[in-house]
Amino acid sequence: MLKITRHLKFFSTSICAISLLLGMLSSFLAWAVYWSVLDWRGSQWGMFDAKTQLVLTASAEDGHDDGKSLEATRDLAEYLSGHGISLVEGSVGDGWPAIVFQSSGSSIGWADALPQECRNMNSRVACVIESSFSAGQWREHGDAPLLPAGFSVGGVVRVPGVNVGGNLQYVLPLGAVPLFPGSVYVNTSDPQRLREISDLFARCGMDVTQPQAQSLWSSLAGDSFVGITLLFLVLALVCACVCVMTMETARKADLHVRRLFGATGRQVWMGRVREAVAPIVTGVLAGTVLSAVLITVVSGRTGIGPAVAFAAAFTVGTILTTLVTGLAEWVGIRSNDEVER
Repeated sequence: MLKITRHLKFFSTSICAISLLLGMLSSFLAWAVYWSVLDWRGSQWGMFDAKTQLVLTASAEDGHDDGKSLEATRDLAEYLSGHGISLVEGSVGDGWPAIVFQSSGSSIGWADALPQECRNMNSRVACVIESSFSAGQWREHGDAPLLPAGFSVGGVVRVPGVNVGGNLQYVLPLGAVPLFPGSVYVNTSDPQRLREISDLFARCGMDVTQPQAQSLWSSLAGDSFVGITLLFLVLALVCACVCVMTMETARKADLHVRRLFGATGRQVWMGRVREAVAPIVTGVLAGTVLSAVLITVVSGRTGIGPAVAFAAAFTVGTILTTLVTGLAEWVGIRSNDEVER
């Protein structure tokens, strides 16, 4: 009896350790998927209803000076405003290190929350982007050296999808500066509207191309962090299954005693699963919390995610651990039954 009790304690401890590992890996996968979705959405810089992406490159044709380009850019802003179309563009290459926007309705939440002077193309006021070099310089020294000449800082704004330490420094309303090469999102897919917008881009001295949109699934499939965490989780599940089956083989005496008292295979299996519930929940919860701490300390990333991400990580870890434990226990019990026969 003492030997059986020791086996039971060893089983509970082992299940708790396995659950801790699976809880951590499940959490890493849950947050990897969460961040990948954020990055996929963030590539649109917070425009939740973006429908079309356009890429602007500087035209090789002559005759486009800054004055004409600025005038054409303002015509573009008036056209978009008149048709209720929103636009957001982030620069690439040697253009202004900025994001320009034209918000109609509430499609760009962060833009609608800006001070009025930061939304007026004639005010010569820009907002620096949170966590950018310019934001740090402005807070420490009161100036932003990367701003266009003649512009002042009207505040700090957090733009979804902008990487910390990236090249994007500030936001401006469309029409405040001449249009520059970059990636553009608009919340319309109407062919006629897109043709008219492209014509206005051409007047601004820009060539327009429309790349193929990347789906969420292709974004997840191409995310290395998601792939690595999924691979490690699958390997851990296989190892956990083998470990539990090995422990079940070592508990032949316990199985034999229960059989002598008339327990069926199903009753033994259900009893083992009930014994494992508390260690599973404890281990997965500890693993989920520990993974959050490790992510924060090692990566320095504090935006782990909302409560739903934590809950999803805990739920996935618990379900996977329970399934693995239940399957391994069932196979182990069946194997021991075959040996006894």
